[in-house]
Amino acid sequence: MDLLRSIIFLYLSFFIQAFTATGQSTYTRNALTGGEVILPCDYDQAADGDWIVITWSALMDGSFQNLFVRTTGSTDNSITPPAQFAGRVAIDGERNLRLTGVTIADEDEYRCIVTATNSPTTLVNLQVFKQPTAPGPNIQVQYDPVAADTTKVPLNTTVTFTCTSTGGRPPASLTWTVTKDSTPVSVTPTYTTTNDSQGVGDAMSTFNFTTTEYSVKYEVRCTASGPTDSPIVAQTSAVTSFTTEPDPSVTTSKPQGQTDTKPTSGTRTGEGGIGTGAIVGIVIGVIAALALVAALVYFLLIREKKPGKGKEDGVESGDADVTYHATGHPGAPENLSRPSPNQP
Repeated sequence: MDLLRSIIFLYLSFFIQAFTATGQSTYTRNALTGGEVILPCDYDQAADGDWIVITWSALMDGSFQNLFVRTTGSTDNSITPPAQFAGRVAIDGERNLRLTGVTIADEDEYRCIVTATNSPTTLVNLQVFKQPTAPGPNIQVQYDPVAADTTKVPLNTTVTFTCTSTGGRPPASLTWTVTKDSTPVSVTPTYTTTNDSQGVGDAMSTFNFTTTEYSVKYEVRCTASGPTDSPIVAQTSAVTSFTTEPDPSVTTSKPQGQTDTKPTSGTRTGEGGIGTGAIVGIVIGVIAALALVAALVYFLLIREKKPGKGKEDGVESGDADVTYHATGHPGAPENLSRPSPNQP
């Protein structure tokens, strides 16, 4: 079996040297540890002719070592790959290479050579990232002096926020989102990282400020992310919030419509009772009726006492010297004689 492999390898080497490499393409691919990645291999049958061998190799210890060699009519690997790639490489489609279970050690340069009339070469730079942990789920908050109630944080309290994300490659970028009564506020945080020999590290960011206004609500979030175009997924912490104490000089207003009206002494309220307004109306009505009666009586009495009201049957009051007798009587008016003014 080993002799057969050697013969095949010499045969392939002869053909590889017999064809001239006329084109080269370069790509960059990103992958997360533990995931998989497809490495492209350029080939154009119309331009390059029918392919005979596809050879994938990786740069290891300064030289390319073969990972997968495919010949026409076969989908199997005709060689044994290095131990660190065993069981993790396969051809995807016709010529691309699939690498699974990606590790940090896989980060390097890969090469694909298509042996054909023209032998195009493809170089792929593989970059490996590691997903950092999410910040939190809650960021750390410290109050100085200590706040017993985060809904009434006293003025002149120094509030410190700390966000941490660990195990990222590279260490996570940390950004803050801060709002003051829903209005964005800019902050100037510190940022520190630590790294190991493989570039895996932790990140920490901190900022603080002192409360200076009454009845203000702050909301704070922290986001851990990776480089642009990297496969690292950005993760955001839960919201951390607090409110400063209310202004002690401002009296809390009562809800609209609420009053402090209480029933007065002697006033019946509730179902079946007579309200104060009804009682006042009754009193006013009685007074008006009494005034009307008094006015009527007064009018009648004054009318009875007017002059001229004493005449009855042609008799005027004040004629004391006149005596009235029936007709035919000696003292009747026709027989009545008045004494002379000079007569005694």
